[in-house]
Amino acid sequence: MINFAAILVSLVFFVSWLPRHGALLVATTPFAQYGAISWEDKKSHLDNFAIQLQNDEKLIGYILVFDAVGGCPGEAQARAIRAKKYIVEHRGVAWNRLIWRREGYLEGLSTMLQPAPRESTLPYPFLSTVAGKDGPLNRPCKLSLEQIRRSRW
Repeated sequence: MINFAAILVSLVFFVSWLPRHGALLVATTPFAQYGAISWEDKKSHLDNFAIQLQNDEKLIGYILVFDAVGGCPGEAQARAIRAKKYIVEHRGVAWNRLIWRREGYLEGLSTMLQPAPRESTLPYPFLSTVAGKDGPLNRPCKLSLEQIRRSRW
C-alpha cells in the first residue's frame, strides 16, 4: 500500500508541476490544413495563422508541406517558401517565428499550419505519410513553379 501511495503522490506532483513550468504540449490536430486551392483562399488561411501567432508571442508557426505522389518536383517547397514570405512580408510576423518543413508524400498536395510553443519540437513526420516519389519536371510543372514564385499579394 505504501508504494501505491508514493506513486499516487508522485503523479499528482508531476501533473501539478506541468502547467507552472510550461509543459511543452503540442496539439495533435492542425490549426489549418489545405490542398490545391486558390491563392486567395490560401491567403485567408495564412492570415488567420498570422493572427494566431501575433496574439501569442510564445508561439512559433510551423508550415508543414506534403508533396503529391507523382506531382511536380519542388512544388511543396515552393509553396512553403511563398507562404512563409507572405506571412513575414505582408503580415509582419518575424522571420524567426516561422519554420517550414517538408514532411513527405500524401495522395494530394497538402499544406498544414501548426502553431507550437517555442520550446517544443513537432514530431517528424507530424502526420503519417505514404511512400511516393516526384513525377517528371515537365513543361506544365515548370510553368506551375514559376507561377508560384511570381505570386504577389
